[in-house]
Amino acid sequence: MPNSSSLLSTMHFRKLDKWYVEYYLNSRELTSKYEMVKLRTLITPVKRRIKKKDYNGVLPVVSKIVFKTGVIVFRKENKTGMDLLHVKQGDLLVSSINFHQGAVALNTIGDFVCSTHYQTFIINDKKVIPMFLLSVLRSESFISMVSGLKANGIKNESGYDFIGNFEIPLPSIPEQETILKAYYDTLSEAKKNKQAGDDFGANLLYDIQSRVSDLRKENLKLAENTSIIQRVSFTETRRWEVGYILKEGRLEKIHTSFKYPGHSIDELQTESLFGLSVKASVDKKKDMIPVLRMSNVVNGELDFSELKYLPEKCAITKKEPQKWLLQEGDFLVTRTNGSKDLVGKSAVFHNPEKYTYASYLIRYRFNSTLVLPDYINILFMTPLVREQIAVMRRQGGGQYNLNSDEIGAIRIPVPPLPEQQAIIDFFNQTKDGSNNFYKKSHELKLKAASDFEKKIFS
Repeated sequence: MPNSSSLLSTMHFRKLDKWYVEYYLNSRELTSKYEMVKLRTLITPVKRRIKKKDYNGVLPVVSKIVFKTGVIVFRKENKTGMDLLHVKQGDLLVSSINFHQGAVALNTIGDFVCSTHYQTFIINDKKVIPMFLLSVLRSESFISMVSGLKANGIKNESGYDFIGNFEIPLPSIPEQETILKAYYDTLSEAKKNKQAGDDFGANLLYDIQSRVSDLRKENLKLAENTSIIQRVSFTETRRWEVGYILKEGRLEKIHTSFKYPGHSIDELQTESLFGLSVKASVDKKKDMIPVLRMSNVVNGELDFSELKYLPEKCAITKKEPQKWLLQEGDFLVTRTNGSKDLVGKSAVFHNPEKYTYASYLIRYRFNSTLVLPDYINILFMTPLVREQIAVMRRQGGGQYNLNSDEIGAIRIPVPPLPEQQAIIDFFNQTKDGSNNFYKKSHELKLKAASDFEKKIFS
């Protein structure tokens, strides 16, 4: 409350222009040793409106801003049912609906368009460095303050009048540069640790791959004297896509490298099912269960730290009461992603609680007399499978995609079950080397954010 010495505080009637009490009970003030300035002095709204009928489908359309990272994600198809706004390089992009959850991004990509549920602003870079402004707006302290003032369900409050009235600390430009340098130096260390974890994991995965395949990196490199003109037999062409046709020969090199009998995923699976296309909520209410999304699949494992929820009744049917409920040992594959390196990432479900999964994931169950799901999951991280995915994946609407037929066509060597279990045990005993680097990377990211806030807020 504004007055900590009393349970009651007074406010002039003319200032009571909001109908919800939370707006007045939550403190709207952030304190700092630096000058506090209103956002309206740093950003200017700009609306480059494109009428629905005038949109030609060339520029990608924003699907969302990821709360956790601030990454801009685009729709699969460049289509719209409403007017759009043209977003230019350097613009600040804000979700009117989810501003209070950190849905703020800086356009470092180039020209694209967004729906009118977003707002675009020009940043006064003579007063504030754009990345400094973005870091403040995405800081935990700022988001917490805004979230405390945002009434649930009130979508029109995050207009310019609402946003522009907030105050943020504004050091001088040289001080901003110094603060940002310290911030990015720590993030750079975090990135180095992540790369060290990736390198450790890659060596581990190559070691495992060598147990079941003779494939080497050099096997997949095109000879330097290979002609760019190739003759392709019409009868042997299964997919009319130049990128696929030119790379298809790599699959044969992979498949012939197996030390054990090769089987396709389709031959090994007993059941597969796409996830649910149901809007999930960040708030867990009665009779809701967690829904796993592609962001929960991380480094071959499931990350349960950030979940959304949907009604359990969405995951069941009368005929199949367990239809979309995950079971122990279920194998989940990401069928689409904005990054070519992340499409096809996978994980195995090991959790006794009730969970379901979203539509960008495909769930597989396998013949347990032939293969162990954790063995398949390990191979899905190796070049043996990643190279097959690289051949098969398609790009469209800013996303890389794999369909169920393409995933089903992926082939892997299948040794006897005891050998599979030995590989799983070796992987689990050794992967801590990678995890230690990843843990350090995560700690450094948290430190960068914490140090930034301590520097500007007091």
